[in-house]
Amino acid sequence: MHKVTADAITMDQATSPSSSEPSRARDVFYERERGVYALRILRDVAHAVVRFPKADSRTDAIQNLFNTVAKAGIPLFLIKLHRSSVTFALAGAYLDRAAEVLQTAGYDVSTRRDLAMVTVVASSMREMAGIMVDIADALYEAGARIYEAGDSHDTVQCLIEADRVPAAIEQLCKVFHLDKSAIHEEHLPIQELPS
Repeated sequence: MHKVTADAITMDQATSPSSSEPSRARDVFYERERGVYALRILRDVAHAVVRFPKADSRTDAIQNLFNTVAKAGIPLFLIKLHRSSVTFALAGAYLDRAAEVLQTAGYDVSTRRDLAMVTVVASSMREMAGIMVDIADALYEAGARIYEAGDSHDTVQCLIEADRVPAAIEQLCKVFHLDKSAIHEEHLPIQELPS
């Protein structure tokens, strides 16, 4: 836990409604203390595993894969590089086109649709020991398999089956003491792809 200190601010000043600066110090203190404060749900997500052709070097295969997908205008996220493959998530609306252009380029592509990304948001995620265990346990209790995971300074993202989202929300809210107002539905922007 962080302690926010402000030079020359007493507790009386920090609680006084007449001073905006001490109030800000109190807000910062609260923000850092509260831990997980939101869940974001992103629906209609797909996942792909793309294996490299045997003849290509790994570096060339990765570069060609990304160039192929970029030329098709398909945005990717949750990208993971592996020894002989790349995995990524994308909008479900783009899955067929992505598989088509990658197979045409000589890649072996396995896909899965009907997924959702559940994102757990906390102001100081990297300082919360055991947060991934809590998330994984909650998703396990919800019967959700994690297909991919990612993180940032204030989030952990987990790709799960879309039909497990209600149970996942229920378990995560229970574990992190959240009410329904902490849940935010998001949507991927979908645009027409070039031919």
